[in-house]
Amino acid sequence: MTLSAELFQPHVGTAFSVLQEPGQIPNPQFTLRLNEVTTPAARPGQQAFSLFFTGDASFTLQQGTYFLQHDTLPEQAIFLVPVERSADGFRYQACFNLS
Repeated sequence: MTLSAELFQPHVGTAFSVLQEPGQIPNPQFTLRLNEVTTPAARPGQQAFSLFFTGDASFTLQQGTYFLQHDTLPEQAIFLVPVERSADGFRYQACFNLS
């Protein structure tokens, strides 16, 4: 399976379980919601996109690689960066630059 903005776009608004290790049993407390998929301009032959997730204030993920599990997508290792904190929780970004 190839990662792409088109793969994730239909899943905006849905939940992804955050796992520390592949195949781990998901903990319902560690869930992120995919809020936005952006596709900035890229050079010819390059595909760039970002995924933005939100999580509630009950936990904070440090910058790093996590395994995200979704009901209809295969489990994926994704590098997440916390980019914003609000009263409701945290916003995380995953950037992809594929050639």
